[in-house]
Amino acid sequence: MPRMFDILRGKEEKPDEDAEKVEEKDEKKDIDIPPSKSPEPPVSFPKQDMMTKIEDEKKPEDHSLVSKKLIAEVRKHGVDNQEKAKDIYEKAVETLKTLLVKIRTREDLSVYMDKLYGLLDDLFNQLVLGDSILTNIYDDRVEEYYLPHHIVNVVILSSIIGLNMGFNKSRLSHIGLSSIFHDVGMDALREIAAQSRKLTDEEHGLVKTHIQNSLAVVDRVGTFSEVVKETIRQHHERIDGSGYPKGMKADKINAYAKILALADTYEAITHKRPHRAALNAHNAVRFLLGSLKNNFDSGVIKLFINKMSVYPVGSIVILETDEIARVISVQPGSPLRPVVMILRDADGEPVKQSSVIDLSRQDFPSIKGSI
Repeated sequence: MPRMFDILRGKEEKPDEDAEKVEEKDEKKDIDIPPSKSPEPPVSFPKQDMMTKIEDEKKPEDHSLVSKKLIAEVRKHGVDNQEKAKDIYEKAVETLKTLLVKIRTREDLSVYMDKLYGLLDDLFNQLVLGDSILTNIYDDRVEEYYLPHHIVNVVILSSIIGLNMGFNKSRLSHIGLSSIFHDVGMDALREIAAQSRKLTDEEHGLVKTHIQNSLAVVDRVGTFSEVVKETIRQHHERIDGSGYPKGMKADKINAYAKILALADTYEAITHKRPHRAALNAHNAVRFLLGSLKNNFDSGVIKLFINKMSVYPVGSIVILETDEIARVISVQPGSPLRPVVMILRDADGEPVKQSSVIDLSRQDFPSIKGSI
């Protein structure tokens, strides 16, 4: 039976009539015929820049990732909704919490990989169906340990970039696994990360060792491809050479690491940490286009901003009605008219029951500005 992800991408298997004829013919010879379905060939990391390669390759899957008709049908039956998305998100966070515990207690991580692959499948499928899962990214939980939430958020953001670049399942798995393990090494440094003051130079040096810590965890699993290890190793490198650990520049950094670097940074600056406040999503986008623009691949930034829009998911905006709302989804082709959830009424009072408005489907109201 085909998996949901493959059905959604239009790859549900069909009976092979020619194969059936061959099988009938060979049965007379008592020859065993192997199954007609062959395993997906391994995907090697492209030598040229992936951003250029994906634009050059005109494969059928680049035209449409999923069947619009199927998506509409699934949404009609309530799969792409806030309750479902929240459930998937919370389960993903719990899976990451368990992973961190297993890392601390030095348990065999290889037996936990099926759980992690299941996490990725759930997130990928939900993102293919819609963006409702994104609304959970912006729930700041100051009373909780930030790392599990950070990792899940980065998986979601980097997967969004991958999906919009036309990544197939193998490439999505590369970026997904890299995102899961990129910062697990920070868990050993959580006392330093919890400091509410500016870190000393020595502490900054220790924080940088989280990359080696993460790679050591990956080595304990023992089944990861070299491209995943390379992506983790390079996710703090920057296009202009200002990153670490090697100060690599654009042409030396792999394409997955370029994606992960942007997702990791955007997630971090839009969430509180003990030593600093968070930027709202709107200002974070301006920051990426301003002082950070030379840090990241311009193609990745352009694609990410195009997806996240002028008013990115998570932005708090004020409408012409003076109601306060949160952007929960961005409609392609309508950068100024996203889908919003009303948080406060015109008098500034919290609403008893949130309502969702797709501004792209109506002329009024418009957004007056962001908060």
